[in-house]
Amino acid sequence: MRVAVTGAGGFVGAHTASYLKDKGWQVAAVIRARRPHTARLLKGMEIVECDLVRSVKFSAGLDALVHCAAEIPAGCPDAEILFERNVLATRQVFEAALEAGVSCVIFCSSMSAFGNILVDEVFPDTEIRAPDAYGKSKLAGELLLEEIVHSQPEIAAISLRLPGVVGAGSHDNFLSEAAADMLSGKPITIRNPLSPYNNILPVSSLFGYIDHLGHTLPKGYRKVTLAASRPAPFIDVINEIQKGAGTNVPIHFGEDRHSFIISSSAAVELGYQPPDTLEAARYFGQAARKGFLC
Repeated sequence: MRVAVTGAGGFVGAHTASYLKDKGWQVAAVIRARRPHTARLLKGMEIVECDLVRSVKFSAGLDALVHCAAEIPAGCPDAEILFERNVLATRQVFEAALEAGVSCVIFCSSMSAFGNILVDEVFPDTEIRAPDAYGKSKLAGELLLEEIVHSQPEIAAISLRLPGVVGAGSHDNFLSEAAADMLSGKPITIRNPLSPYNNILPVSSLFGYIDHLGHTLPKGYRKVTLAASRPAPFIDVINEIQKGAGTNVPIHFGEDRHSFIISSSAAVELGYQPPDTLEAARYFGQAARKGFLC
């Protein structure tokens, strides 16, 4: 089976492309530009080098698409430009995949799509409240995908609203930045230390689920939220990351804000196996330390 993975030069995309190749998929790895480490990460794959905002084309015989690529605020601080680029790129990727005969589409969306979360537990149908430009761009991508399936019901498609995805080399989420500070010997500041927390997703759990969906996703459109199981007090999660990383930096406490946990029940119905929250935190600490020392 042949799959295209966009954003294959980034953290989630590269890990996903590599795992799918190892599982026997023929992978077309879509990257914006070649970098010194690209050849090593994507060895043995077809490389599609392009700016998704301008154009993208896949050769015929594409079975699945995993769309990971996106501008993020850290790399594109102009909210209007970020929104426009993400929506245009997503539309073009979907259209190119359909032209190539794709039958399964997996869209990496984000918890940012929910905006300001006021509930105690988040489900896929939790109310949307004032998302930022990045979240709005993910919502627009979800809507595009839903419209495609409405007109072509033989397509199997899913939007994965992802929490903080972590592993060696992860970045641009709170836990990844906290781990980087720990390994640099810097103190960290957290909020809601006693509140239950499961907003963590090891990249290995994500790409394993993507592989499973590529073989089993039923026709139609779905969206799911993903997280770990057995929520634990946030301070315990931080301590497990420190334990795995072999650090002991000071922890300061900021002003508490509303906290929430994430339900993975809809994803579990489609074969997702959520990791234990504290085990995921400890393993992330170990992975972060290994990546820091390399």
